Amino acid sequence: MSATAHTPETGALIVLTRLDSTRVPGKGLVDLGGRPLLGRVLDRLGRCEVLNRIIVATTDRACDDPVADFAAIEGIPVYRGDAQDVALRITEAAAAAGLTWFARICGDSPFVDPETVDRVAQTFLTERPDICTNVHPRTFPIGSSVEAVAMPAMTRLLKATRDADHREHVTAWFYENAEQLHLINVAAPDERYEGTSVAVDWPEEVEMARWILTHLDEPAGARLEAIVELARAWRAEQRSAVGEA
Repeated sequence: MSATAHTPETGALIVLTRLDSTRVPGKGLVDLGGRPLLGRVLDRLGRCEVLNRIIVATTDRACDDPVADFAAIEGIPVYRGDAQDVALRITEAAAAAGLTWFARICGDSPFVDPETVDRVAQTFLTERPDICTNVHPRTFPIGSSVEAVAMPAMTRLLKATRDADHREHVTAWFYENAEQLHLINVAAPDERYEGTSVAVDWPEEVEMARWILTHLDEPAGARLEAIVELARAWRAEQRSAVGEA
């Protein structure tokens, strides 16, 4: 096997998270039904079968010390790097771990779907593209994004652009230059998820996530379809409450 062969052993799930969200301060560790948001993400990723190695990539600032402390308690390796240059941070995290590829997971995704992660990871391993994604175009809910990226593609990105938005959003450059890359998109089977979000990006979505969790018998193993159904029910309830006010 060559040193650059992509295998489950040379890949990992890298969770990007930090605490200084302007919309939801302390978001990475906000309480969701007795468990921090990051803990919910880790619980879900722990159900993945293709990749079972997880790394948390946070910033090197003191304000994110609690993230590193929590990950240590959970037994999850942590890489700490640049706060703004997220593309550099995730690349350095992967390089430090000796990876040839990684699957990027956003830390505000307490309902990230293990089955979808496995599907994207397995497609990457089988097809060996530069990037395998489920967001180009998006057919899965916001909050269930998975992007498997080969390390040479990240090196190419870092050399190609110093644009602040590209470096902060990590994969935007890939999608803007898709014709120059071997890019594979994994799509949902139909339009069942159209217009839905299960992410925690706004204060009201913290409340949504807490409500959803009270309706799940086994949050870590709940199917994405059931979570989406609950998210829609919560939003319908909110609209009804506003209409009655």
